[in-house]
Amino acid sequence: MSRRGGREIVAGMEIRISLERVEPPAGRLWQDPGPGPTPRAAEGGEVPFTGWLGLLRALYEVLGQPGGHPPEGG
Repeated sequence: MSRRGGREIVAGMEIRISLERVEPPAGRLWQDPGPGPTPRAAEGGEVPFTGWLGLLRALYEVLGQPGGHPPEGG
């Protein structure tokens, strides 16, 4: 992990997205800490999404806000 401009940069993380429908986009995503099998999917750590804003919200939920503070207003 390194710091750049006051932010922590995590190396070796992968976000996997499984699309079930393309228009509008719908599916699920999960964070995979590295190469190999994805234990996160088996644990139920998947975040479902529908639409472009839903995809952005799911990414935000998986990655979290910089600084580790929860988002205001949901």
